[in-house]
Amino acid sequence: MRLFLLFHLLAILGCGTESDLPERKWEISLISIHNLNIEDPSGLTMDASGDFLWTVSDVEGGHIYKISFEGFILDRLPYLGNDMEGITMNPNDHTLWIVEERLRQAVQLDTLGNVLQIVDVPVEVTFENDGLEGIAINPQNEHLYILNEKNPRAFVELDRGFEVVRYEYLNLDDPYYISDLSGLFFDHINRHFWIVSDESAKMIVLNMDLVPFQYFDLPDTKFEGIAIDLERELIYLVNDEQNKLYVYQLE
Repeated sequence: MRLFLLFHLLAILGCGTESDLPERKWEISLISIHNLNIEDPSGLTMDASGDFLWTVSDVEGGHIYKISFEGFILDRLPYLGNDMEGITMNPNDHTLWIVEERLRQAVQLDTLGNVLQIVDVPVEVTFENDGLEGIAINPQNEHLYILNEKNPRAFVELDRGFEVVRYEYLNLDDPYYISDLSGLFFDHINRHFWIVSDESAKMIVLNMDLVPFQYFDLPDTKFEGIAIDLERELIYLVNDEQNKLYVYQLE
C-alpha cells in the first residue's frame, strides 16, 4: 500500500502544467549577410508559402517589397506608406498587415497592394515618431500583437473585432532591459514572442505572459525587423541603416 502511494505521488509530481515546464533556450550563429536595394527597410515577415519574405520601407512614400532569402527584390506593391514600420502575414487568408508609426494605424492589404481595412490603434504617445513599430498575428485566434516603440514601450493585443484585450508596458530589468521596441515575431508553435530593439542592439524572447527568459546581443544598432522560419530554424533580420538582411541559424 505504501509503495502504491509513493508511485501515485511521483506520478502527480511528474505531471506539471505547460507553464511549469522550462522554456526552450536557443543559441544563434550568423551564417550570411545580404545587401538590400531598399531604402530604410523596417519590418519583416515570411510569406505563408515559406518561399520568400516581405519587408517595408519606412521612408515617406515607401513601398512594401517581396524579397528572396538572399535579399533580391521579387516584387513591389503599389501601396505608398506614410511611415511603415512593421509587417506580418495572416497565414489563414494570406493578407498582409502593416503598421503606420505616425498615423497610429494597422492597415490590412491583399498581396496586390489593395487596402482592405484600416484600424486605429489606441496608444498614448508623447512624440509623433515614437509610435507603432512591430506587428505579429496569432494564426489560431487571429489576434494582432502590436508594439509601440517608446514613450511608452507598450505591447497591445487586439482581438478579431479589433478591441484591445491587453495593453501592457514593457519596462524590463537587466539583463533584458531594452530602450525601445523595434520589431516583433510571434512563435505560435512554442508560444514565444521575439522582440528586436534597434537602440539596444538586442533580441529578447518572452513567454505568453510577456515574461522574458532569454536575450541575444546583436552586432550593431538599427535592427528593426525580424522573421523566423520555424521549420528550418532560421532567423532573418533587417537593418534599417545598413540596408542589409542578416541570416542566423537557431540551434
